[in-house]
Amino acid sequence: MFKRLLNILVIILLMISIFSMVSLSAMKDSAKQRNYFERSTWEKIFAEDQVVDYPIIFIHGIAGDTNHWEKTMRTMVGTEYFEMRYWDGEKIFHSYLGDVPEHWIWSISYYTTNPIQESIYGDLTLYAHRVERMINLIKRFTKKDKVVIVAHSMGGLVSRKYMTLSQETWDSVHKVFTVGTPNLGVETSVSIVGQLKDLCVDSAFLAQLDQDWAKYDTGEKKWGVLGAIDPVLLFNPLKQPRDMTDSAGPGFIEISSAIPGEWEQAIDDNIGTPAFDTPHYGFRIGVEGRHLGLLFHSGTFEGINWAIRSY
Repeated sequence: MFKRLLNILVIILLMISIFSMVSLSAMKDSAKQRNYFERSTWEKIFAEDQVVDYPIIFIHGIAGDTNHWEKTMRTMVGTEYFEMRYWDGEKIFHSYLGDVPEHWIWSISYYTTNPIQESIYGDLTLYAHRVERMINLIKRFTKKDKVVIVAHSMGGLVSRKYMTLSQETWDSVHKVFTVGTPNLGVETSVSIVGQLKDLCVDSAFLAQLDQDWAKYDTGEKKWGVLGAIDPVLLFNPLKQPRDMTDSAGPGFIEISSAIPGEWEQAIDDNIGTPAFDTPHYGFRIGVEGRHLGLLFHSGTFEGINWAIRSY
């Protein structure tokens, strides 16, 4: 009897595995035929059975605001999205008035309205706790227990820090997709104030984040990454491949920092081609592009499509 049950369990697990492989393959093949820059494409994507019904939360990078992801969100759902941000003190501002939309799309900002105070006293751990409060509020509004996070640049580090605050915050994220995020730090950052100090290579913040991430990450493959190389940047061809950047202004984001551990594969696998269920990530893609251009990029849309899937 026990042997029979064991055989049934093995068959079920095998079927699940095959289904996942077929689903990922179908997604990869269909992506070649999709125009992600059309609203009609996203209407079809949202109607697919494998798409989860969780809020999608867009998070900006350093010196950003809720409007940084505006073009992408409008492409996906028109004007039917919400904004949320920290205000002066501990107040939270949001644009939600109680209506239930067809899709929950949010753009949030962890900054207050005082840029001078933020530049001096703000740090990534503080911002992660602010994100925690905002996501708790969004979960209350939407009556959902999980969210999908799409984060640009430094926002990816804030998001990952949020996820490692506790088992509850880790479990609250279905998937996180980091776009042009300096996961290994920024070589040009200076150790002066909170944000810049945390962004330094080998900072205490990054060391703790890596340690905490390893503790919570038990193989769910809920992390997707995008890294970019700017082919127009004059001195990029003169660098070693791992040091090529996406022209992020004073904070050049190297491809090896955006895709830790697999940057070589992202380049060797024909740049612009997504990979699924890799040794470190649920989704991985290397693209050609500039840092701010990644906010509205076909590779980014590809990653969002992965992030909202149930597999």
